[in-house]
Amino acid sequence: MTDRGGDDPIRVLAISQLFPPESMGGAHRWHKLARHLPDGFECHVIAPPPIVPLGTFERSNRPWRRETVDGVSVTRLWTYQPAGDDDWAGVGRILNYLVFALLASLYVVVNWRRYDCVVTFVGPHSTLVPGIVAKALGRAWIVDVDDLWIDNAVDLGFIERDSAVHRAVEALERRAFALADHVVVLTPTMAEQYAAKHDAPDDDFTPVPYGIDLDEFATTTATADGTDPLDDRPVVYTGKFGQAQAFEPFFRGFARLDGDRELLVVGFGDRRDELERLARDLGIEDRVSFEGPVPREEIPSILRSAALSWVPLKTEHSLDYARPTKLLETMAVGTPYVASRVTEIEVVTERSGAGVAVDNDPAAIADAMRDVLADDAARAEMGRRGAAFVSEHHRWETLGARVGDVIADATGGRSRRATTAP
Repeated sequence: MTDRGGDDPIRVLAISQLFPPESMGGAHRWHKLARHLPDGFECHVIAPPPIVPLGTFERSNRPWRRETVDGVSVTRLWTYQPAGDDDWAGVGRILNYLVFALLASLYVVVNWRRYDCVVTFVGPHSTLVPGIVAKALGRAWIVDVDDLWIDNAVDLGFIERDSAVHRAVEALERRAFALADHVVVLTPTMAEQYAAKHDAPDDDFTPVPYGIDLDEFATTTATADGTDPLDDRPVVYTGKFGQAQAFEPFFRGFARLDGDRELLVVGFGDRRDELERLARDLGIEDRVSFEGPVPREEIPSILRSAALSWVPLKTEHSLDYARPTKLLETMAVGTPYVASRVTEIEVVTERSGAGVAVDNDPAAIADAMRDVLADDAARAEMGRRGAAFVSEHHRWETLGARVGDVIADATGGRSRRATTAP
């Protein structure tokens, strides 16, 4: 998209349930996209106070707070903030989502004239509510969705299929997709899944994957040319210990490796105790270390220090769309991966040659790890290919321009001469 020159900027309101300094679940997506929209756009974000990982942040009692996060203008709207894991697992999470959705809707009602376009980042689906309000008030509305949230919740057993909650969220999704000016999705596979689910034309959806900060996640000379010795470098997993991750076959595959190779597991989540028990049951607890959560800025160096990284996903659920950030980050720093064979990861693996996608079978996973670890030259070539792929396809500047095109199309490329946001 070309710059808009001296025209009034198109003013965008982005609504996101998670936002930095939170580090999980796409919290950084609209922080990065807001910073990398082309000239001619101004973006303001509303988000709740940060809470994830639980216990990391102080609770806020202020109704709202204005701040700037790395150049992005943000209004924090109060919502219920769960006190601990038990609260988060129960009614606390629901209150956190619903109170924020209601107050974000009120913000839209009060401030709708100040914006040309509202973008609601899903999940959870509750962020669709202020988007529907914005559309009713005559604003352009873009839905940005990075997973099949309700489908996954059913598949993973969090919500019962055809329950009242399931039916209500599905109805909200159908209504939102019908009303929105456009839907941004994470990958082409996700676009196909949503188009089939809602019997919608393919051009209703624009794939915009996650980007990578290439200054932060840069390769090193030793990584790029394969001169670093691998013998003392660990296998690494970074990310959430969630229900969508296929940890068991990967741990069992690791247990089949000969020698004293170590496994470093970095992250947080409700499955940590389960994984520590699994390591003990497999007799590998002396080779497995758990750390985290760690500041996001430490992730690049952890990945660079690895001989290879894991991207484990359950393949029996609706996760074929997934192109996880952890996959892109390990590619960016030049560390090969062994990943579960879901559709989108297979596509990336075939196009990039940056790692290996295998079935969630311990023997196959062990064989893939042995192959990568045994050949330094091939491993270095995988690293170079991964870094090149990310540089070509996952620059935030390119993705911001793509989102700018979507917003410009939804608004007709014109500002409504909105006033400055408070």
